[in-house]
Amino acid sequence: METLTELDRIRARHPAPPAAGSEAESQALARFASFFSSFAPDRVQTLLAETYAADVYFNDTLKAVRGLDNLGHYLKDSAQAVEDCRVQIHETTRTAHGEHLVRWSMMIRFKRLRRGVDTWTVGMSHLRFDAQGRVVYQQDYWNAADGIFQHIPLLGTAINAIKRRL
Repeated sequence: METLTELDRIRARHPAPPAAGSEAESQALARFASFFSSFAPDRVQTLLAETYAADVYFNDTLKAVRGLDNLGHYLKDSAQAVEDCRVQIHETTRTAHGEHLVRWSMMIRFKRLRRGVDTWTVGMSHLRFDAQGRVVYQQDYWNAADGIFQHIPLLGTAINAIKRRL
């Protein structure tokens, strides 16, 4: 699987994430939480380079992106598509590999899909930080069907019909 192969490469390139319990680790997690606390185009532009590494691998289950410039374009486009988007961090667990599993909930209010309706979803991000505390690997796990796809005309109707039959 692509994301696991990429994770192995990143672990080899970045063998020393911030130490457990260190100030650097706390600051890295705080930067990540701040980045998504109020997801807007101006914040993406302002906070991207201090939050993400130049050689970042990012996969939010909708799209996989490599590199800071590509990530910046993708996230800015994503932020422009929403009226409001906020992520609240609920729990963070450090793994034996020095990575983090971050459990979160996200509220999205789209500009085009179901305008004015707040959509809530829950998910988890698998993060690895580089030695400077920037995200070098992010794999998100969440239910895109509930978070986005169910709001697309026709597709949403089909998803809801399938759910009723299960």
